Parts: sequence; structure tokens; C-alpha cells
Amino acid sequence: MSDRPVVILMTSNGVGMGHLSRQLTVALSGEHRFDTVVFSLSRALPRVIAAADSGELPGAAERGIRYEYAPSWESGWPPTDWRASIRRHYRSYRWAPYLRDRIRALAVETGAQALVFDGVAPYPGLLAARELLPTLRFGWVRRGLWRPEAPASRLDLSRHFDLTVEPGDVARAWDHGPTRDRTDVERLDGAVSLTDVLEPLPRERARLALGLPTDRPVLLLTPGSGVLASVDATGAEVLDAIRRSHPDWLVAVTRQSIAQHSIHGDTGRVVVLEDVFPLVRYLSAFDAAVGVGGYNGVHELLSTQVPTLLIPSLHHATDDQPARTEGARERGVALTVQDSIAASVDRLLEPAVQDELRAAMATLEPADAGREIADRVTALALDGRPASAWPDARPRRPLPDLRTQALAGTPRALQWTHEPDRAMLERDRPVEHLLRGSSPRYAHARQQIASWLYRTR
Repeated sequence: MSDRPVVILMTSNGVGMGHLSRQLTVALSGEHRFDTVVFSLSRALPRVIAAADSGELPGAAERGIRYEYAPSWESGWPPTDWRASIRRHYRSYRWAPYLRDRIRALAVETGAQALVFDGVAPYPGLLAARELLPTLRFGWVRRGLWRPEAPASRLDLSRHFDLTVEPGDVARAWDHGPTRDRTDVERLDGAVSLTDVLEPLPRERARLALGLPTDRPVLLLTPGSGVLASVDATGAEVLDAIRRSHPDWLVAVTRQSIAQHSIHGDTGRVVVLEDVFPLVRYLSAFDAAVGVGGYNGVHELLSTQVPTLLIPSLHHATDDQPARTEGARERGVALTVQDSIAASVDRLLEPAVQDELRAAMATLEPADAGREIADRVTALALDGRPASAWPDARPRRPLPDLRTQALAGTPRALQWTHEPDRAMLERDRPVEHLLRGSSPRYAHARQQIASWLYRTR
């Protein structure tokens, strides 16, 4: 056991891997001054664990990062019968105390001295845990550039945290939403990006690793997850433009483990990159890119100087992707669609335009805020003290009982595991993930806590 403080880096579920990628950047940044437990509501977590175990995520195993998954209220495991509509209306029905006690038990089990949350809005269960863990220090890392119509009341939740940090953004000057003039946050200049902590593979090696040819230009298409809205039509327009006017180019399309788009491969013209993580290690393989306007994707592509056309998603409740892409365009570091997608793709693939974009990207501020956040997290943890009291989770049977039936001996019996995988989290059978190497006391506490959500007898 090390003498370093333990920090729980928590992420919301999200629609992509942005929250996870930022927290992993913090965990891997700078000197190894705190030990990390990643506690995530994202179903992409098994992919991160696999990447750490296989060495695809360099440094994670060496730093002893541990992981635990918790289902969000949107996990799909709640009932699908008449109770479903009630649980959708009362979103935190018994999930808030479940999350509260999950956090409390994890804090005691790991001896954590701080918890840092990356997400748009801290959950009621997280805030309740904060009140019951007075010796721990709590931080909130949240990106800026919220849409003007986003609910500003969520930002007021910073009063519950000892530290609130907003990492830099290439388009911060174009922030016209509720995050623009907040005075309760510490703003950093640089963005948070895995590009600052992971070395890119050499171009030829990256292409070979991805199964891409080394003798033709390759365009990277990152259409997003498609969770919020279909991205297939936009992807089809990009592919049509390449097929008609640039047949010598190969298109490589990313599809994450939690993606829902249906863009398929096309022998000789389109290759689908299934579940490549972390993608930043392979960006040297690409001559140009077309992507959406999400925080992580934009800063990964720009900090590695890949000439990029940005097509923002319009369906995010808080993230102002149009503002981010417009800011990048006005700074001259990326293209956006002006007349049509086809015309914009044509312009992107002009060598002179690519040279201009690379020159502009070379002047951007470094995406090194992960180091600054790691410094602040270390100080936060050293100011905290571990909790010692286990949660007394003895939920009574509620009326009405809307818990998920997970009775032993049935197909939906609650499954306990130390090794979750993607397929496991996609099934109807609910899963409870236990931290590797956890104690019998923790397992017992977790069985009690599960009763908030599941009827097991």
C-alpha cells in the first residue's frame, strides 16, 4: 500500500467517452502523487479497463489505476412494464440513495481523501454523499461553452464543492452561454486532452496497427456516437463526396463500443475502426479528418495538427458545439460547412488549405490542463481525510415497489462481477461491478446497497 492519497475520479454516463478521457488524462498527468479509482456511470468503462490491461492505454497499469462501474438511472435495467413510466417520471426513484451509498462505501473501502466529478450536473446522490463524507474533499471539473438556453441553475451546484475547475477551450471567446461570466470557477488556459499524456505512434506503425494501407491518403471520419440523433445522413454525404471527387482517398470511420450509428465499411473505400481506444495514439495515421464539435474530439484533432472539417451536433442539451466549431473556424484552425458538405470536403482536401490549417494549429495554446488539474487534485486530497463509517444501507421495501426484479435462479438474477465486459452491460440481466481486490466487508455492504434498486428475494 502506497503512502499517496487516494482520489476517486468520477464520471457521469455521457453519450460518448469525453468524461472518461478527461479523467484518465488527469490520472496520467504529471508525477504520480495520488492513486486513482475511476468510478464511472459510462458503459464504455469496460473498454477502458481492457485497454489498461492490454497496454493500449500506456501508464494506466503502471499507476495502478482501479475501476468500478455503476449503472445510471438510464441504464435500461429498470423495469419495462407499467412501472417504467413512473420511474422515467421520477428519475431518481431510489437511484439517488443507491448512488449515495455506492460512493460512501467506495470511499471507505479505498480510503479515499477526495472525489473529483467530471460531468454536466452533479447528481442528487453525489451531493447527498458529499454531505455524509465531511472529511473528504470534493471537486468538480466541468467544461464551459454551455448553450445559452442551458439551465444555469445547475452551475449553482458548485457551492457544494471545495474546488470547481473549467479547462480551456479553443473557442472560449465564443462562449455566450451561462458559463461565460461565472465567478465561482477556476478557469485554466489549456484544454484537457489525452494527447498531452500519450505518445502518438509513428505514422506507418499507426497505419499498420489499424490495418490501413501505407500508400494512399486516408481521411478520418468521426461521426460521434449517434446516441442523441442519427448521424448516418451526414456521414453518407461525406462518403458520397469522397467517392465522387476523391476516389484515391480511403475513409476510416470510428465506431465506439457505445456508438449507435450504422455507417458500414465498403471494400477499398471505407474501413470501419471498431472500438479503437485511445484513438489519440493513432491520429498520425490520418491526412485529414471530418468530425463533430465535441470537446474532446476537437482538441485531440487540433492539438495533433490534423487538418479538420467540423460539423457540429445540434442535439446536445448543454454543449454548444456550433459555437466551438465557429470559434475554431474564425481562429483559422479548422473548417466548417459553408456552402455544402461536398464543397467543404473538397476544400479540406486541397494541399494548400491543409498547409494553412497546420500552420494555424501550431500556434494554439498547449492542451496541457490535465497537469494543472492533477496539481489541484493532489492539493485537494492532501487536505482531506478518509472516512471510516460504512453506510448503513437497509432500504425497506418501498410502496409501490418499483425495484427491478432480480431474483436468484431467474434469467434476470443480479450478476456480481469483478470483470465487466461490453456484452455483459448490454444484456437485460443487471450487473453489479465490484472493485478488483475488494474486501468481504465491501462485498457485504454492496449487497445491502443493491437493495435500493433490485428486488433479490
